[in-house]
Amino acid sequence: MIDSPVLKVRDLYVTYQSSFGPVPAVRGVDLDIALGETLGLAGESGCGKSTLAMALLRLVPPATQISGSILLDGQSVLTMKPGQLRLVRWAQASIVFQGAQHVLNPVQRIGSQIDEAIQLHHGSTSSTVREMLALVGLSDGCADDYPHELSGGQKQRVMIAMALSCNPLLIIADEPTTALDVMVQAQILQLLDNIKRERGLSMLFITHDLSVLSHNTDRVAVMYAGRIVEVGPAEELLRGSIHPYSRALAESFPIIGDPKSRHQPKGLAGDPPDPNSLPSGCPFHPRCNVAIDSCKSIDIKLSAVTKSIDRQVACVHANDESRSVK
Repeated sequence: MIDSPVLKVRDLYVTYQSSFGPVPAVRGVDLDIALGETLGLAGESGCGKSTLAMALLRLVPPATQISGSILLDGQSVLTMKPGQLRLVRWAQASIVFQGAQHVLNPVQRIGSQIDEAIQLHHGSTSSTVREMLALVGLSDGCADDYPHELSGGQKQRVMIAMALSCNPLLIIADEPTTALDVMVQAQILQLLDNIKRERGLSMLFITHDLSVLSHNTDRVAVMYAGRIVEVGPAEELLRGSIHPYSRALAESFPIIGDPKSRHQPKGLAGDPPDPNSLPSGCPFHPRCNVAIDSCKSIDIKLSAVTKSIDRQVACVHANDESRSVK
């Protein structure tokens, strides 16, 4: 438990409305992020990661139901009026969206797009825009370019510049390296890490790839079917996941940088559950190779494990030393 978190989320539920009825995308999530901390959030596509990110700043569709508590620097996001929300977005928390090509305005110059948020909160000069471009490793000339004139990596750097333009406390990076080649991914990850350390920012880093989190996060939370199933120190969790899903997710990626490793990536059988018809009990039990009868009827809540005070796991086997969770 963090004493004075920049972000404090409690019992968060996010439910979309569809023609098939309510769709629960996030279910009972608790989350803390300390000042200067990077929390990695990992899980398969459709597990609720991006919905959680959007809900933190109330960027979900109007008909979406949100309940629970979201405190950003002690302020309740869910009770804010629209005018208050506009002042909080970008200035206190900002988002680096995935797929910059779909977010940037194609008919507006880059400098003008960076300038928008700065004007809203602080007022701006051309030198401020140039400073933000320099911060992310782009030349002054990029300010006069249109998005289609930039590469994928350059566009993602523009998104980072926009997110940093009002000096927020928290950056939410929603799969910022999606669709980028490996070398550009590494550059973007290093850039985010450097800026975070220089400015003392907090960060929520969202990805489906656990290997991305191995070098730039303090803690990792793993999400499945709309809820957190495991959370703990990054090095500890990535080295030895306790929840069967966390373990399966880790084993699905190759070990890079260890020439002696003979690890062969393994696929996880089955598909994530349909949010409209979640299985009873633990939602992972249909795909779990260590599930027992109680897993089909009892949904274990996230709780501390005896072997580590910093780990929380939602699994009946979390404290079972006699059973190997593989």
